[in-house]
Amino acid sequence: MTLAEWFAVLPGASPAAQRASAQFQAVDPGAQVLARRDGRPWLIGRSTRPMTVAHIAGVSAALVGTHELGEKQLAQVLPAAIADSTVAALMGWAGSYHAVLATGSQTWVCGDAAGMRPVFWTQVAGAVVLGDHARLLAEAAGTVRTDASHLALHLLGPVPPLALAESGSTPYEGVRAVPPGSAARVEESGRVTVRRWWTVPDDERALPEAAPVLRDALRHAVAVRTGGEPLVGCELSGGADSTAVSALTYAQVGGKRLANFTRAPADPGNDDTDWARLAAEPQFGARHDILEVGAIPAQFAGMDAPFVLDAPSPSASSPQRSAFWWRHAAATGARVLLSGKGGDELMLTALPYLAHTRRRDRRTSRQHAKGWAALWGVPVKQVRSQAAAPGPYAAWLAGCLARGRDESFGWEAGPYLPPWLTKSARTMLADSVSTAAVGAEPLHDRPHQHTAMAAIRALARWNRLQVDAAGPFGIRLGYPYTDQQVIEAALATRAEARTSPYQNKPLLTAAMSGIVPAAHLARRTKGGYNADTAAATAPMRETFARLLDHGCQLAEYGLIDADRLRLALAGWDRTDERTDLLLHLTVMCEIWARTASNRPLPALVSSVEARC
Repeated sequence: MTLAEWFAVLPGASPAAQRASAQFQAVDPGAQVLARRDGRPWLIGRSTRPMTVAHIAGVSAALVGTHELGEKQLAQVLPAAIADSTVAALMGWAGSYHAVLATGSQTWVCGDAAGMRPVFWTQVAGAVVLGDHARLLAEAAGTVRTDASHLALHLLGPVPPLALAESGSTPYEGVRAVPPGSAARVEESGRVTVRRWWTVPDDERALPEAAPVLRDALRHAVAVRTGGEPLVGCELSGGADSTAVSALTYAQVGGKRLANFTRAPADPGNDDTDWARLAAEPQFGARHDILEVGAIPAQFAGMDAPFVLDAPSPSASSPQRSAFWWRHAAATGARVLLSGKGGDELMLTALPYLAHTRRRDRRTSRQHAKGWAALWGVPVKQVRSQAAAPGPYAAWLAGCLARGRDESFGWEAGPYLPPWLTKSARTMLADSVSTAAVGAEPLHDRPHQHTAMAAIRALARWNRLQVDAAGPFGIRLGYPYTDQQVIEAALATRAEARTSPYQNKPLLTAAMSGIVPAAHLARRTKGGYNADTAAATAPMRETFARLLDHGCQLAEYGLIDADRLRLALAGWDRTDERTDLLLHLTVMCEIWARTASNRPLPALVSSVEARC
């Protein structure tokens, strides 16, 4: 799959820069010089948007992606970036973008705080090159080899621990990753250092002060993606997060320039579509397409010809479904498609927030504990036990693989080990955890703040792969909830104001008052889509079994025990939710491993397109 957008930073004026440029153009003949410095090629790649570049007194800066700065504004903030010796001064605006800063002897590159704009580096043609796609860097270096130890992380459910995911490894040997919220500095000698420029804020802001801050941040996040667009698409599920994005888009562009798209769920008990209709009703002139069950290809349709992506992703295994959705959006004239993904991660706070709330507001902590107990039908004592602080982060991380069936809240969700991992894979993961736990520090010393940001970054790792898959269809996906300013506005709000057993997402509700229909703000239900996945999985289980039994790439890497996996596959229809999740992740990793190795998947899916 040809990427619609990518970039790499060439290594200065050395002969290696010319060789590296030739390597990239051999990998992608459509690559072009995106920016020059001192008359020489500086950034190479593809872009659907003009590049913003400024030069002052031997210093150059470039912003790559969606942002609101022009060249004059960029030039005005350059002195601050130079004085700070990082690119942090360039990262304070709405949008989702990379910043590149070059002086006479150093080059800085950084992405965003969430991880939607990753940074990787490797050696190409004898010089250090940084870019935004790991596989493309590996191809340019001529060494596309899968790192099996990194691939093993993706087998953990629901996601790998943050310390492992951000350890610097990538799915490709020889290619290194920079953690989100950090910048990479390359010196003339080729030495690379990494420096953090962003931290998770304290959650001290009360709801009355916090709501307008979040409202303004979301408005800017939507505006920066919609300005100048003839038509803007919104994925309107009917949930609170997508409804807020749709309402803000309507306020920004008006009805004639807005198209909402709703995918009806297969579960008759899911009332999201009714709420989507309610949300779209007051948007006069706006288009609202509801794609009913049966109109869209089923999940996993076309699985034998998956998207070729940078890393394992659930989206790779349902290419026909995703392609249909994006083609439909593009056919309306939309080039930008906004999503509400990320709202749950920001607004729904992990239960250990009660331990911190108790120290500043005992009454609210007691009320919330009683509310959760009533909502879940469990004793208050059980809620308080689960809400207890999980202890030091490094200790939690060191023991995270030995939790077994423990369902208590920790610093992060899981991780769960698939029973079919080989002994060597388990040892490999245990060694990785032990190494990462030495001196490990959380993203914030309050567990609920760390948990929220870890969840956002886990989601961003998958969302940015969706962006890559959608690009060739002429669609630029936008995720306003992953913008730095939106994240800061939400996470700076007291946790007990972000989440509550008595009201759905109180912070978002307060922020959207007067913008989203009042009836929608009072909604208490939340649609689930597990039934949709279960319905699509049932007829595919034999297909999955064949995929994982015929020349299984994961088995060749020594990661899974084929016999144990075969037993699990045979009992898939009787398994619990956790094992079901782990089986899906194993399928996801096998599909990616085959595409990464340029191994075709067997023709497993009927040519007759299944639909759900």
